[in-house]
Amino acid sequence: MRKVFLLLLLVACYTGVFAQLALKSEKGDFETRLIGRALFDGGVFFSDKTSLGNAAEVYDLRLGTVVRFLERWTGKIEVGFAKSKVSMKDIFIEYRDGKNLFRVGHFFEPYSLEYRIGSSDMKFNGAAVTGIAFGDRRKLGASYTYNVDLLNISAGVFSDKDVDNTEKGDEGYALSGRVLYRPYLNGEDVMHIGFSSRFSALGDAEESKVVYSAGAPSNLIPEKFLRADVTDAINEWRFGAEVVMVLDKWYVQSEYLLAHVNRRAAVENYNGDGWYAQVGYALLNGRYAYNKESGMAVAPGEKCLELLCRYNITNMNDKDAGIMGGKQNDLSVGGIYYFNKYVSAKMSYSLVSLDKHAQEGGKQTFSMIQGRIQLSF
Repeated sequence: MRKVFLLLLLVACYTGVFAQLALKSEKGDFETRLIGRALFDGGVFFSDKTSLGNAAEVYDLRLGTVVRFLERWTGKIEVGFAKSKVSMKDIFIEYRDGKNLFRVGHFFEPYSLEYRIGSSDMKFNGAAVTGIAFGDRRKLGASYTYNVDLLNISAGVFSDKDVDNTEKGDEGYALSGRVLYRPYLNGEDVMHIGFSSRFSALGDAEESKVVYSAGAPSNLIPEKFLRADVTDAINEWRFGAEVVMVLDKWYVQSEYLLAHVNRRAAVENYNGDGWYAQVGYALLNGRYAYNKESGMAVAPGEKCLELLCRYNITNMNDKDAGIMGGKQNDLSVGGIYYFNKYVSAKMSYSLVSLDKHAQEGGKQTFSMIQGRIQLSF
C-alpha cells in the first residue's frame, strides 16, 4: 500500500505542476480529464486535561476523472487513498438539460451545506463541528435539481446505509431536499437563504439506533468529544437553515442544523442541534465568486490572502430524552494564501470549550495551531 501511495502522490504532483491531463475526441463529443488532491496537515495542541499529541499526516489523497460525453452527459469517478485506506468518494453520472439536472450514483444528499464542501475547499483544516455531527456522508441514490437565477430546488431518494457498512439486514431509505432563494443578485454579488430537510426510515442494518458523534475542529484529533447513542429509534428527521453572502471581497456563511429522532413510546424523543457562523475577507488580490448550482462560495483567485473567522456551538445534550452527549463551543481564526490555481497554504488557531458531559475527559478547554499545504487539480 505504501508503494501505491507514493506512486499516486508522484502522479498528482506531476499533474499539478505541469498541466491538467485531458483527452478530447476529434469530434468533440467525448472529453475526460484527471482530477486529484493531496492535503498535508500538521498541528500543535495545548491541553491541561486530555492528552492530545502533536501530529502530522496526509489527511486526504484522491485521484479521479471527470468525463463529458455526447452533449448533456457527464460523469465523475473519485477514489480516496488517505491513511492507507481506499474509500469511495463521488461516483456518479448526470444528465443536464438547461435548468434541469438528474444525477444517479454515490454522492452527497441535497441536505445541509458545510459537510458537503470538498476538503480542498474547506476554509479551515476541519469542517464545522455542527456539520460533522448532524450532516451526512455520501450515499447511493438519485436526485433532481432545478436551478435558475433566483431559485435552486433539489430533492433525492437514497439508501440510508453507507456503502462500507457490511451489516446484514434490510436497508433503510432517506428522502432529502434543499431549497435556496436568492433575494439579492447584483453581478457577482449574491445572497441566498436556504432550507433543507432529511427524513430517514431505519432498516435492520441500523438496528434501531442512531449515533451522532464529533470531535474537535481538527482532522488530526481522533477523539470524539461529543457522542449521543440514540436507541429505540423508529425514524429520524433533520432540518437545516443557511445563509450565504458573497459581497466582493467579503464572504459570510452561517448554518443551523437540528436532528430529531422519533423513539418508541417507552422513551422520550431525542433532539440535538448546533449552529456556526463564519466570515472571510480577500486581502491583496481577487474577490469571492458564487456557484449557483451548488449554492457555495468560490474562493478568491491566486496570489490572494484570505482572512477567516468562525464560531460554532454544537449541543448533543437532551435531558428529557436522558441522553447527554456533550456540548462544545469553539472559535477559530486563520488564513489561506493561494500561491496559484493548484497550490495553497492554510494556518489557523482554534480554542475549544467542552461541558461536563463531554465523552473524553469531561469539562475542559484546549487550543490548537494547525497548518496545511494542499495541492488540488
